[in-house]
Amino acid sequence: MAYEGPNRLAEWYQALREQLPVVRKAFTDWRDQVREEPELIWQTPAVRYVVYGLGAMMTVWGVTFAIALITPPPPKGAREQATTADFHVVCTDAMCHHHFVMRREFGFDDFPVQCPKCQKQSGQSARPCNSKTCGGKWVAPIVTDSKKVCPVCQGVFP
Repeated sequence: MAYEGPNRLAEWYQALREQLPVVRKAFTDWRDQVREEPELIWQTPAVRYVVYGLGAMMTVWGVTFAIALITPPPPKGAREQATTADFHVVCTDAMCHHHFVMRREFGFDDFPVQCPKCQKQSGQSARPCNSKTCGGKWVAPIVTDSKKVCPVCQGVFP
């Protein structure tokens, strides 16, 4: 028979049941003292911290509500916020060098991707190289000395 680890929930429940009479007695004693001396309510740290927490939550709620009230509505005809982006990709295969655009969720970084022309996993993220040699051609930068460099003209990307 396999060994079962201790059931933490049952242990907590048992400890709570053992402490319940002590807590009940302490609470009734505190309640009786508060009835005699009402300012003891605020001197009790638990009550004070609960009030502080509720006050902080109400303040955050109020500020959020006020910001929502003064935020202007979007202009008429505005589209919903975009969740996807177009990524320019260049195949790094020596025989292909196909440039294509794919649409993926923001933050996509699972490169290399499959090239639709040569069907190889050689598609890398591309950038336009604006040097005189490349003239705006889309290239897949290579990293040398922690700098991104154009593989065609060896120009450094900003």
